[in-house]
Amino acid sequence: MKFFARFSWFLSLLGFLYNLFTTYGNIQQVLVIDMQIFTFAISRNQYFFFFLAFFLVLNLLLVMLGRMIPSIPKPLFIVPQAHFWTSSKSNRGMANQILTNWTWVIAATANYFMMYWMLVLEDTFHYEGGSQSAIGWFYKPGILMAVSMLFPIIRLFIRNPDLLAQRERE
Repeated sequence: MKFFARFSWFLSLLGFLYNLFTTYGNIQQVLVIDMQIFTFAISRNQYFFFFLAFFLVLNLLLVMLGRMIPSIPKPLFIVPQAHFWTSSKSNRGMANQILTNWTWVIAATANYFMMYWMLVLEDTFHYEGGSQSAIGWFYKPGILMAVSMLFPIIRLFIRNPDLLAQRERE
């Protein structure tokens, strides 16, 4: 699972950077964003640096959170079935692995949704005034990714960390 979580994050990293540069090249010089309550205008450069900064800060925070999970003290380790997950070193290691992988998946999902927002802005503010209309499919995998982020929480409710290993031995 660790490889899959980090690989999906790496793919989202590459996809985000590709999407950032291609949308930057395809949007108008000034984007006038109307949010019904207020309207504001940003330049193409501000668009680029906003998404780049948001991406860097969010991913850095999530990766740091994932690295800090093993150092959370036992009284502050608040998860479902916390008594079980903190009862032994091996159980705590499994819980740490589940939560660390979860942070990588959250970062990958966040990157995916930022790519979607950039495609929507490109669709709205394309420099030729055209519409791509091919981005409608893009949000459906994102919804599945967002729903899949619930699986680690469900997994923490299962008290047997070696459930799969026992079935393979039989």
